[in-house]
Amino acid sequence: MAHVAVLWRQRHEANRDRPEFTISVSAPSNAEAHDISLAIRQQRRDMREIGVDIVTLKATDGVGEREYELALAVGDRVRLFRRTNARFTATGTVGNIGRNGSVLEIIAVDAAALMLRNGAGREGAVAWESLRDDASGRVQLAYGDALTTNTAQGTTVTEHIHAMPAGTKQVSAFGAYTSGSRHREQSFIVTSEGAERAEVIARRPLGDQREIGHGDLLNNIIRNFAQQPEKEAALALIERAANLRRGAVQATQRVHRAAEARGAAREQPSMLAERLMSRRIARAFEENLPGLAAQLRRHGGTLARVARIGADVAELLAGVARRPLVNRQSEAEFWRQVGQRGQDWRDHIEQREQTRRHSR
Repeated sequence: MAHVAVLWRQRHEANRDRPEFTISVSAPSNAEAHDISLAIRQQRRDMREIGVDIVTLKATDGVGEREYELALAVGDRVRLFRRTNARFTATGTVGNIGRNGSVLEIIAVDAAALMLRNGAGREGAVAWESLRDDASGRVQLAYGDALTTNTAQGTTVTEHIHAMPAGTKQVSAFGAYTSGSRHREQSFIVTSEGAERAEVIARRPLGDQREIGHGDLLNNIIRNFAQQPEKEAALALIERAANLRRGAVQATQRVHRAAEARGAAREQPSMLAERLMSRRIARAFEENLPGLAAQLRRHGGTLARVARIGADVAELLAGVARRPLVNRQSEAEFWRQVGQRGQDWRDHIEQREQTRRHSR
């Protein structure tokens, strides 16, 4: 805030000999514009452009969101938040002296009215009651040395200061263009180095110790100024809702067709319950018996071979049970085969153990 006010004073004094010279300041929010205006007001007081405070008012902004104390003095510049009428001193007639966003200079303060001068040089008395907010009773005025970006659009000055005390994070390409095109000769961009550094750090990986240079800060500002957020129109919202509904209907139809097909094949209409149960069992094994699950995955092939050999043995036994023993030779042949399969299995186990020892 102070740096913006100092820059404003430097540019003002450097062009003091140019009667047509004008300079303005814009900020993203009303709160920032108010704080910058307070800092510039102190600079103007040091330059003897404003006098001593005459009255301190309970004030509010145009929507009643912010409430603050507003000290007024002759020479202060104040902004209006709505269309305001005044009794002009030159003609005695009543007419419009300003509207929302207009900045006027105070030339006198008394109990009945506030004497103001607009940009066209017309002077008039504005009754206090015409400035009061109907809901809160506070005066709807603010200092006008700095305005919001939206309020400043449409004005043209010799030089402009685009101030962003909280950094450029909340500024889009639209706001940057509006504030960056108010000048005829040159414009100044003032941001917070601390806020820009914090944003750069937040986008980097945790533990990144690279030094942040001026190039990183400039790239961050450029990145923010390039943002072009899109506002969804009502028709686009309706179309998106229709697409969601259409997708839900189609998904429901697919599920019903699959269930009908399974029912026609005399199968369960849905396997969802079985799949969910299988997933729960697998998850329980992973959580409670992680070692067992790993061993089962590692020795799955061996267990499968054991199961196949067991199935073969069971098949042989079943065959023997189904037919009577003709002679002792057939019985001996059966047990010879069983023994041979057992020996094959032992040889296989020993070979696996030797391979495992050699691999270590």
